[in-house]
Amino acid sequence: MKFIYIKNYLEIPREEKLNFFKFISSVDNLTIMKQRVVFSENSLLLNFKEATNVQKAKETIEGFFETIPNVSAHVVNQIIQDKDSVILEFNNKKLRVERD
Repeated sequence: MKFIYIKNYLEIPREEKLNFFKFISSVDNLTIMKQRVVFSENSLLLNFKEATNVQKAKETIEGFFETIPNVSAHVVNQIIQDKDSVILEFNNKKLRVERD
């Protein structure tokens, strides 16, 4: 599975959130399988189809948010799950997220 983490997504206005999902649904070859809000980080975790070019998806998402400060997209390289939390691993960073 391919994941993109959108940092500070919950901090944008509701209208921008709707615009983002309208935008992402209009882009060819970007099909979101699942989404998960990470309340403790004010962020969003998107799960894409396996056939998705995740780097291109990241660049597309960054393009949408380029005028919105503090929102950034990151490709998740690995997800490690245990009973109490999920660890998201990026290039040089790990983020532990408590399970809801």
